[in-house]
Amino acid sequence: MRLKSVESLVPGDVLGQPVYGKSGQVLLQVDVALTSSYIRRLRQYGCTYVFVRDPRTEDVELQQSISSELRQEIVRKIHRTLDRFANGIERRSLLREGELGATFRDLFNMLFQNVLKNQVVLTNLTSMYSSDTFLYSHCMNVALYAGAVAIGYGYSEAKVRDLGVGAMLHDIGKLAIDRKILDKPGALTEDEKRQVEMHCQLGYDMLTQQPNISRTSAHCALQHHEKFDGTGYPRGLVGEEIHEVGRILAVADVYDALTSNRAYRKAFLPHEAVEVLYGESNAHFDPKFVQLFVKHVNVYPPGTPVTLNQNLSGIVVDINTDQLMRPVVRILQESNRDVTPYDIDLSKHLNFVISRCDDHASVSFVG
Repeated sequence: MRLKSVESLVPGDVLGQPVYGKSGQVLLQVDVALTSSYIRRLRQYGCTYVFVRDPRTEDVELQQSISSELRQEIVRKIHRTLDRFANGIERRSLLREGELGATFRDLFNMLFQNVLKNQVVLTNLTSMYSSDTFLYSHCMNVALYAGAVAIGYGYSEAKVRDLGVGAMLHDIGKLAIDRKILDKPGALTEDEKRQVEMHCQLGYDMLTQQPNISRTSAHCALQHHEKFDGTGYPRGLVGEEIHEVGRILAVADVYDALTSNRAYRKAFLPHEAVEVLYGESNAHFDPKFVQLFVKHVNVYPPGTPVTLNQNLSGIVVDINTDQLMRPVVRILQESNRDVTPYDIDLSKHLNFVISRCDDHASVSFVG
């Protein structure tokens, strides 16, 4: 199993994981042999990377933080509920009866019980989704990432649940923004920027109308675009003036947005997104929550092609939960020449480091 960019797929490649659509439905099943037509469809879906079979790494198990079945069920329910909420008449009913809060508390409870309660490390959640799933899968992914950071920070179960519900609903204000503006591929006008920035206050106002959504959850919507240096919005808060949940959400939100396929750009690889988080520590992000994020989210999932120093290339085959940045790598090439595969545990061999990580690493993947 290995990660491969859609641009480098060839007919005959076999999918190692399903590809999901807007409502969480499976667009292409695992073990489908790709044809030219399927590859074109993947490009049309906006997919950037997929996992494919490779006989040299068939023993590698992809570590799924969330099962395909649970993922589909939750994304489908998010899709259905938010579509109802986008309808003005349905929205009033959902708010009046408290159904919105009840639904998302139930959904986050499913994530907590089935994923967060028993996992120390989350694997990147987004690589197999098409670009039109973003709003719905983003709700779930941000809740998982934020929940993992909160647990690592020592939050009680009750606080994790409040954060998780708020994380799932942090972008609900966008339902009141013109979709054409949200998906615009080019630069926004000043007026369009102002409209987009309104989603934080709009979301907060919507959530505070809910009797069963806490003020902490509502602050997730209000403050997830505040920046640690005071240059964020809507209030330009600085440092610890920003609610803790806002500082956690900022990291989780940006990471998932970067690693997700969007209509206007390709997804970043996980390690590339982490480089952005590190680069923006003390500016956009509270550095302690960046450190916690990297400690609890695996940026080199098994199947990732990497190049090491000393002209070695291969595939990540396992992780070290206490040193996520130093996984086990199966070497397939030395100085661009194929070799009999062998494994190097980077946590035990500190003279080796990952120097490059993408589908264009110098591994010549042969069937």
